[in-house]
Amino acid sequence: MDNGIDKKTLFKLKSEPYLKPISDLGVGFYNLDENTAILRFQLYNDYGPLLIHKNNLTAYAYFESNNGSVSDVIELEVEDSNQGLVTITLDKDFLQASTSTKVTGQVYIGVNNVDNKPEYNEVAVFREFNFEVKDALINKISSFTKIEYIRMFDQLKTRIKQRVLDIEKAIANGEDYVAEMKSVLQKGVETLKQIVSDGKQDIQYYIEQAKEAIDTTQTESINTIEKLSQDTKDSVKAKADKAVESIETTTNTATEYVDDKLSEFNQSVEDSDLITNEDLSEHLDGLDWQKYKLTNDDGTRPYLLKGSFSSVHDLPTGKFETVGASNAEEQDLPSITSNAFIEIDVTESEKDERKQIYVLISYSKRLFLKTIHTNGSDTGWKELTQEISDTGWVPYNTINGVEKNAMFKSGDDNGFDCAYRIIKQGDITTRKLRVNARNLTNGVTFAELPSAFAKNYQKFVVATPRNKTTGIVDITPNGELKFNYYYNTADWVDTDYIYGEFTWHD
Repeated sequence: MDNGIDKKTLFKLKSEPYLKPISDLGVGFYNLDENTAILRFQLYNDYGPLLIHKNNLTAYAYFESNNGSVSDVIELEVEDSNQGLVTITLDKDFLQASTSTKVTGQVYIGVNNVDNKPEYNEVAVFREFNFEVKDALINKISSFTKIEYIRMFDQLKTRIKQRVLDIEKAIANGEDYVAEMKSVLQKGVETLKQIVSDGKQDIQYYIEQAKEAIDTTQTESINTIEKLSQDTKDSVKAKADKAVESIETTTNTATEYVDDKLSEFNQSVEDSDLITNEDLSEHLDGLDWQKYKLTNDDGTRPYLLKGSFSSVHDLPTGKFETVGASNAEEQDLPSITSNAFIEIDVTESEKDERKQIYVLISYSKRLFLKTIHTNGSDTGWKELTQEISDTGWVPYNTINGVEKNAMFKSGDDNGFDCAYRIIKQGDITTRKLRVNARNLTNGVTFAELPSAFAKNYQKFVVATPRNKTTGIVDITPNGELKFNYYYNTADWVDTDYIYGEFTWHD
């Protein structure tokens, strides 16, 4: 996946029979780079870029570190078959094995011999090149610090496990609370019944005691006995009736209260089970909420198979994703969405059925809008984004014995290096070039940039030593940088230099 954090460099390799010194790309990678360390090569000959395709040619690369580590023979990916551009992403394991070393690489191309005839075998070997692999600063963290991090995360893991156990225990306790509540209710009913039984026994005991007292006083006086007996009977009966009535009232009240609470509890359990198992569709239909599905039930976009719809105009309101057909315009999509992964958002006006369609190209983050009016006419696709790309300053190497980055490097001069830069904003391309070189001769080609760097032939006046007249830098469409000195060429010596920065727009 291209997230825009890769580190790419471009190197031109010419198919020629001349042995040249190993070329230093002037770039480097780190041993923690993963899927971001990318080398791009432009393969060309005297006639221009090589036309390469996986059907007719196969490009390979091989790398060897000066500590003895080697890579596999890796097949390169064809990036632009018309411009001869191929790329390779350096393997993370090889980068780690090559830490703090210089790596030498070489590219090979071979014709795909479909007939397997030896006389048709063709292989071309390109010049060797170098780059460095350095150790990332984070690898210098002490072992003590790493152990502290491990202990910290281990303690955090222990705490999380304990919280999970506490939660599970709390859930289990919930069931115990329900059982305990039922037990307490049952014990309450049994206790109340025991109170009633004990009260009746006490009353019966008092009655028996009173009868015995009456029998022992019969001899004193019949009238007195009868009166006392009657009074006692009346008093005891009244008290007994009152006590029984009070106990029965208390018992009934307590029993009713317990029964009510138990009934409420049972009803809440039954209602909970009813709601859990009941079909809620009728209840939901009666609520005021948006019932139209914009996405799948889990919130994801519905996926439309490539070419499964004839026109984006016919899609209903909603959010979709698909891969544009090979001829996207046949589906009324932007032409650049052909074979690209896209997201589609369709909305429609309640008042006049006007549609608005948004199309987002995922890999490039380019957003397009089209409006379909009530009469069926549309505004056409309008891009809402303006893509900006900037290569940053890309260093380049000098050739033919010319020395690069030689001037204004001491003290506080802070002289710049030989580099180029391309900035694209919408339809405007800005190109920049920095030159800092010496040991030049008149008419020498002192560097080779990518062939597509300059769209047109360019000439710029460049600074030279004060005792020399102005020099000229020529930039050709095939990427060559040339130096010309038009005064007295005999005055120009090896220690003379050129220095300058140039900018133009395509």
